[in-house]
Amino acid sequence: MLKVLVTGGSGTIGGYVLRELLQAGHSATSFSRTAPRVEGAGFVQGDIMQPDQLAEACPDHDAVIHLAAIPGPGRATPAQLLNVNVIGTVNVLEAAVHAGIDKFVFASSGAATGFSFQRQDIVPQYLPIDEEHLCEPQDEYGLSKLLGELTCKRYTDAFGIRTICLRINNNWYLERATVEVAVRSGWAQQFTVDELWKNRYRKTIENAEGDWPSPGPPAPRKILWAFTDARDAAQAFRLAVENDSIRHEVFLINGADTCSRELTSLLIDRLRSSFGEGEADTAGPDIPLKKPLEGFTSLWSHERATRLLGYRPNYTWRQSDFQSWMEER
Repeated sequence: MLKVLVTGGSGTIGGYVLRELLQAGHSATSFSRTAPRVEGAGFVQGDIMQPDQLAEACPDHDAVIHLAAIPGPGRATPAQLLNVNVIGTVNVLEAAVHAGIDKFVFASSGAATGFSFQRQDIVPQYLPIDEEHLCEPQDEYGLSKLLGELTCKRYTDAFGIRTICLRINNNWYLERATVEVAVRSGWAQQFTVDELWKNRYRKTIENAEGDWPSPGPPAPRKILWAFTDARDAAQAFRLAVENDSIRHEVFLINGADTCSRELTSLLIDRLRSSFGEGEADTAGPDIPLKKPLEGFTSLWSHERATRLLGYRPNYTWRQSDFQSWMEER
């Protein structure tokens, strides 16, 4: 059994991570400003921008999962977001190192690649996107996550703490029982379950080219139609904290399929053609495929996480409480 401190455990994804840890037999304590809504989880009230509070919370733990962050651009000024997401990560790493903790799992994001909140089009070098793809974030949130990954690497090299960075890609909350809790936590408190499913997920599937609010999720094409069931994301955090062999690594975490009803081949055709729009006699760029992407296969690869962590996505929106809800309407 591991004793795990989870920063931001009261946030929207935090409850899923706490439950996953507890169900696996670990001890899980949330370090956050408000108490988590998960039975059996411990709670230490605190703020990652207060190093003294972190210093008191970290001792007697085996690992830290760092979730606490401003969850996207437009929710604070760029300076505020970078301060919380980067300096906050430094604060947590400092406290972990001084407490003798040797495992640190960082909640990064697919936005670290640039393919979420880009202001100018980014043409994929190849598909599916993997961890070797160039990262060129144009927004402060993606930048903060990329800087967080580099910070983790620095602490591994300097102090020996093992760090794993998980690029979680567009979490969806699809199970009625757990989403009822999620909408009372973190950014999702602005929604009821029906509003979340209608305004975010149904819109993604049925009106993907429509206007997208800011702050809010990236447009489906900008994120290359990625989606991850929150239960699969929680699995990845548990596998990372249980791993005893990795010194430092970055992993893409996503579902096996896209968030679209269109076949992946058609999405790729549309992506290629979109880069040539508005330019007379200009065809879209060729985007090489590293492997065939059949059916609704994701344009993002989780192969490295499968190979090194044992991560395998178990859930899809196509067979979910959310899908049943859509069919009823």
